[in-house]
Amino acid sequence: MGMSKRDEYHRHSKRVTRGPRWKSIRMAVLERDGFKCVDCGKSRGRLECDHVIPVRLRPDLAYTPENLAMRCPSCHAAKTRIEVGNKPPSYDRRGWRRAVNALMADNPLSSKEVRDA
Repeated sequence: MGMSKRDEYHRHSKRVTRGPRWKSIRMAVLERDGFKCVDCGKSRGRLECDHVIPVRLRPDLAYTPENLAMRCPSCHAAKTRIEVGNKPPSYDRRGWRRAVNALMADNPLSSKEVRDA
């Protein structure tokens, strides 16, 4: 059975995202992007170092900081879904997420306060 486009993306980048060279470049990109997602601004939780132009298309740019951007898992997944040919979400999830994150940053309520609201 053939490999899906998504698996193909993963397979190409997996070769790159290992070892000390990747770790140091990832840290530089993380610092450059202010330790937050370039799309929605989320700074809590895990951030992924995304190849703006996929490795399978431009392997020569695999370690080029200008071709890398920090994204939260959901923004990274949304970008990949669009790249593999799926339609973007019907409503602006990114805009919604950006607004929620901005509110959280301005007014960081504890989870107890949120439950009691």
